[in-house]
Amino acid sequence: MEYEHYYVANKEGKSNCVIRSFCKLYNEEYDNVFNDLCNIAKEINYDSFNEVEVFETYMKRKNTFDISYDKDIKIKDLKLNDGKYIVFCYDKKDFYHMICIIDNVIYDKSEECFDLYTINIYRLNDID
Repeated sequence: MEYEHYYVANKEGKSNCVIRSFCKLYNEEYDNVFNDLCNIAKEINYDSFNEVEVFETYMKRKNTFDISYDKDIKIKDLKLNDGKYIVFCYDKKDFYHMICIIDNVIYDKSEECFDLYTINIYRLNDID
């Protein structure tokens, strides 16, 4: 697995890992993803777009679904086929994070993500 530094923020310079990951995966603008997630949160009665149900609803609408994969695998030990993935991960404590992986390249703001553990892996089902 390779790493490429990736960071995108809103107009005020703020950034969120969920939005960043979706921007990269779907080639979308930060504010558009933020607005879409906020609208879904409101639609399904959540206060935050960071709730699992909110970002999973967003991904399903974008043809991205969870795949069967063992839990608690370190990111650096993942063996994924080429394709486009979102990985929801954590440090086994209280830090939760989301990264985008495209064709075995991790796009994130820091290489520290390699030592996080998987919670869920989602794959974009591209329609050609």
